[in-house]
Amino acid sequence: MRLSTFIQRTRALGDAKVPTHIIDALGDRIAQGAELGSVLKHQNTTLTPRILLGIWRAARIHQRHMAHLDEVAEKRRKAGLPAIAPAVLKQTVSAHEVAVLGRAEALAPPGSVAEHRRRDAIKEALALWKACLAIAHKEGELEIKLITDDPALMGEFGDLAEKTSLGELKGHRWMAVRRGVDAGALDLTLEVPVKRLVDQMKARGTELAALARGEKDEELLQKLVLVDLDEWAMALKDEAARSAAYRSAANAYLNLLAEPRPSQPLAAGVYLADGQVGVAVVGREGEWHGGGTAPLGAQPMATVEKLIGNHPVELVVLPTRSKDPEVLNAVLGGFGEHFQVLRVLPNALKAAVAIEGPAPTGGEAAAFAAVLARRALNPLKAWGQLDPIALGLAEYQKDLDEVELRAWMVDMKVLAETGVKPDDLARPAAKPKLPRGPAKPLNPLIKSVDDLRPGLVVNGVVTNITQFGAFVNIGLSHEGLVHVSELADHFVNDPNEVVKVNQHVEARVLGVDRARRRISLSLRPEREAPAPRAVEAGVEDRDRDRDDGSKRRGVRLDDIPGRGRRGGGGGGGGGFDRRPPGPGGNATGASRAHALAELEALFKK
Repeated sequence: MRLSTFIQRTRALGDAKVPTHIIDALGDRIAQGAELGSVLKHQNTTLTPRILLGIWRAARIHQRHMAHLDEVAEKRRKAGLPAIAPAVLKQTVSAHEVAVLGRAEALAPPGSVAEHRRRDAIKEALALWKACLAIAHKEGELEIKLITDDPALMGEFGDLAEKTSLGELKGHRWMAVRRGVDAGALDLTLEVPVKRLVDQMKARGTELAALARGEKDEELLQKLVLVDLDEWAMALKDEAARSAAYRSAANAYLNLLAEPRPSQPLAAGVYLADGQVGVAVVGREGEWHGGGTAPLGAQPMATVEKLIGNHPVELVVLPTRSKDPEVLNAVLGGFGEHFQVLRVLPNALKAAVAIEGPAPTGGEAAAFAAVLARRALNPLKAWGQLDPIALGLAEYQKDLDEVELRAWMVDMKVLAETGVKPDDLARPAAKPKLPRGPAKPLNPLIKSVDDLRPGLVVNGVVTNITQFGAFVNIGLSHEGLVHVSELADHFVNDPNEVVKVNQHVEARVLGVDRARRRISLSLRPEREAPAPRAVEAGVEDRDRDRDDGSKRRGVRLDDIPGRGRRGGGGGGGGGFDRRPPGPGGNATGASRAHALAELEALFKK
């Protein structure tokens, strides 16, 4: 699978429009070992740093997914199982999708049914899984129970016990819940709306018949979906929460690194702790000019001024927090308008001193003050020399993967070194949403399938896209199906190239199977579409399979030796006509069967 396809399927770039050839060219460079800095410096496109970073991160995930596919293939080979078809695997973007394909393969092994039906059923199983997973995330009810009697744990996690929707639970709260589960204080239960999932199964009943092989919808749903749906729904919640934590920490790190350097040649760092104050006067390159440590005394500001001495300092650097906030505020208020005051995070001071070395005079407090001053005067150098993990910028950092967190941080350091600012990664301002009135029915005059007739043009919204076509909501309880052969007046290899989910369309009714509440639609221009006809039970499935097969193989009925164009010529021309047998008709049941037999023979070749 090319990187551009992976990005399109995962929407890694959101609504940004980037030509596929540019994405794939960058993907090839990254796969060959190009680093992020090289991509940023030598890319010859007009892509913004935000887009380039998105492509870089997507390439990293894409590489992991492709490696996972290789692992799955090797495990299946060692287990003596047939390989999953590459055409099916390329539809996946994550491990849970690969897992459901493995279950579908087990339900319909090669040779159990016609291969094209089996492949279509497995692809439809993947679409079913995605739909059910989305429903579980949005509508699944999560019950969080407190299961401990430990007073300390009850005090820490007791307020997290509740019933809520999995999708509505915020990421930071979810991570707190997970911590409570790991501590043995909380228990989680996710109840999914099974009836809604069964409805999804029934809507795909015909396409999944090769997997069911006589089983009831509920039984197939259990084997195919429910077996691990709750586990994956919560695992994806974990992934989303962790990604948000990585992103937040990485943005905080970039803000530190990209802080503009002040113009003053000297800065006085001030550090307060344990009744003492440390002061360090430092130059722009980090060189020591003076300072020391002294007891705070009754007048802290006087002590600070004495330690600064006669150095021409105009910039004072204070920590953002202190063990004695009242004294810190008193010192802060003591500097008048002649001084510029900056506040700097005091994180990882000991780690910084271990790298920079102790202060020439004044001990630990003065050394800490020197670190603060250097961070203000040269942020990129001072912060960049530390292990970003030691800064503790991530919420619930102990619950995160350290390797992944460090990778996010390293990306930010590379961006800062190439001159990228936090504002360069900001998303474009969203367009204001205009107030809308109440939703209008799609087709006000259509109340049921009985109101539909072949040839009628209806409004609809695309709700789901599969390999064999698209489902369209036309305002009824049952959706219509636009077969892939009816999506356009040209050959369509991938329905996603023609329509998108939530797209509004005008469709023409081809037929209605009222007994099974099946609606066939077409998006082809009317002059190109076949004449409307009533759908008979079982006929549409057969025609769809035949059309789908001939599209896949590139075979048309016109290409069969001895057959003329459909509807062309008289009875002697051998044309294939869909008119029913009768006076003037030349398509008998025998000729139809003969045509299908010849087509099947071509498929076998």
